[in-house]
Amino acid sequence: MRITTAGVNPTEIAVRVGDRVTFINEDVQPHDVAGGPDIAHPDCREIDAVGFLVTGQSRQTAPLPEARICDYHDHSNHAPIFNGRIVIR
Repeated sequence: MRITTAGVNPTEIAVRVGDRVTFINEDVQPHDVAGGPDIAHPDCREIDAVGFLVTGQSRQTAPLPEARICDYHDHSNHAPIFNGRIVIR
């Protein structure tokens, strides 16, 4: 998942059970990737492994252990363009 000034691209990705997803910060601002649709609804703690990314930094989620849909958000920038979804099949 690429994070740019225009948001996350792609906003939705499908992966297999056990896969990891890499987030790359290509924006000039830092981003803090966290599981759940927003700050008030944490979910999919495996996404929290990405955490805080400065410009140029990348990090993977923990292995995604079960088939489900995991939303994520940018904990430091609440604009909807930094939200997305991982579909685990």
